[in-house]
Amino acid sequence: MDIPIVDCYSADAAAQLRKACMEVGFFYLTDHRVPQELVESVYHEMRLFFSKPESEKREVLADENMRGYTPMNEETLDPAVQTQGDTKEGYYICREALPDEVHLPLHGSNVFPKDNPTFRRVMEQYFDCMCELGYHVAQLFADAAGAPGAFQAAGMFDRPMAAVRLLHYNDQLSNVADGVFGAGAHTDYGLLTLLSTDGNPGLEIYHNQEWIPISPKPNTFVVNIGDLGGTYLYNVNIYILERALERWTNGLFKSTRHRVVNRNGQERYSVPFFYEPNFTCQVTCLSSCVDAAHPPQYPPITSGQHLLNMYRQTHDSFTEFTTQITSD
Repeated sequence: MDIPIVDCYSADAAAQLRKACMEVGFFYLTDHRVPQELVESVYHEMRLFFSKPESEKREVLADENMRGYTPMNEETLDPAVQTQGDTKEGYYICREALPDEVHLPLHGSNVFPKDNPTFRRVMEQYFDCMCELGYHVAQLFADAAGAPGAFQAAGMFDRPMAAVRLLHYNDQLSNVADGVFGAGAHTDYGLLTLLSTDGNPGLEIYHNQEWIPISPKPNTFVVNIGDLGGTYLYNVNIYILERALERWTNGLFKSTRHRVVNRNGQERYSVPFFYEPNFTCQVTCLSSCVDAAHPPQYPPITSGQHLLNMYRQTHDSFTEFTTQITSD
């Protein structure tokens, strides 16, 4: 399936984004101005890292702030359906916390391999580049929702909960009937996800009551709206319903369920970039999305609390950390 296209810096970008988010919740982002040479460097470095022995990768194991390496099968995105964890391993790189933020959950310093300074340099450069793009797309999002400038206020995106996640899917074939997936079906937690892939297929979205594969396109990002930006309506178990928390657009835009299914027995690499509001940002429905006929559907929540809730449900290691913190 070819999803809609949004030309990132065109005059029609907000209108294109609005249509895509109301109809599908996914779109291709073109003319994004992220240098292809930088993207290629990211893939080179991540392949080097993931090819290391497991013992070496665990030297930079993700901490309680979700920065560093997450092992194969550590994450289970659809626990009601999956019989094992996702057949992928990952690596989180986030914004470095400022001194007055280090007391907050999910805030701290990044963890990098000590034997490869190039890895850190490339990932930090890519992170900075993607933060600029994420902020631009967030402004398009506000324009598209009929609330231009709504995301420019202090306390919203001046200290974003942004994260680059490097993902390596192994060559294990998925088995939908047996509950084995590259990544279980889920919606994304926050506002926006900008996904780069190595060109291998696997991503599928749930649209018009069926699972549809998304074709990779060179030099584009696949972008989707997360739970804070859209509404997720899907008649399944309570685990999913808990994720339909506060929505900025009060249900105007779609937060579309998606998954990764390995149907060709090949390894796959991808790099999602998650762009979320400040940890303490209060997420309430935009005034442009509320009227007498459409009252707010969800109570307010802070961005940080929403993310904490989601991490606890899907990451084994994060559950262990938070359990230890609670019991101390």
